[in-house]
Amino acid sequence: MEINYLERELTVQSSQADPQGRLSIPALFDLFMDLASSHAEKLNVGFDAMHGRRAYWVAVRTRLRLPGQRPRLGEIITARTWPGAPKAVKCDRFYTVAGDGVVLAEGRTEWVGQNIDTGRVMKVADFGYPLWMEHRPERVCDEPFTRFREQPDPANLCQRYTVGSRDIDMGQHMNNVAYIRMLLGTFTVAELENMDIAEAEVSYSMACREGEELSVYRRLDDEGWHFLVQKPDGTTAVQLALRLRK
Repeated sequence: MEINYLERELTVQSSQADPQGRLSIPALFDLFMDLASSHAEKLNVGFDAMHGRRAYWVAVRTRLRLPGQRPRLGEIITARTWPGAPKAVKCDRFYTVAGDGVVLAEGRTEWVGQNIDTGRVMKVADFGYPLWMEHRPERVCDEPFTRFREQPDPANLCQRYTVGSRDIDMGQHMNNVAYIRMLLGTFTVAELENMDIAEAEVSYSMACREGEELSVYRRLDDEGWHFLVQKPDGTTAVQLALRLRK
């Protein structure tokens, strides 16, 4: 059996549905994360294996694209993930979610291995990644990631958020998807219902820890919504673009 990809048939559960009964945006990011974690175990770079090498993996950037309608509660979907050939320190992972043979969502994550003790980014060859593996040539969301240059504007401050235990993952920092939930939580149900999201792209810069009070800035332009999350020391933690269908 090929180990260079993972495929699962799943049913959209009520815990994954938004108020309109669609697979929610955070649930899609959760699905990507869970698929990546499961496949990493098969490649011997799962949590325990990485921890034994004093390493953990960190998402740097993710792009989620929604070519059509999101799957609904009870719908059977086929979710797939596979890694791209790694560079010296950066790795790509790709995802698709399909229903009845039609791609409903696709994504790409850029990630790195980081040393637990020093916090430094590691070379791929140093944390046990199977460099011998033949990588599939298929790629999605393959255009360059956005170089965000958003700056905090006091007029755009929409929320102060204190990181709680609910947000912390096994790496002892705020989980990737917790940021997505926090940012989408700045909208009302009615606003989200009327929002036709075509793409979500997130860039993670600095880890956030329990107890930190984050400043969330939000603005709207012709492309869609832009978010910037600022740590108490003024550094940027996360930026997110929600691009709306025209």
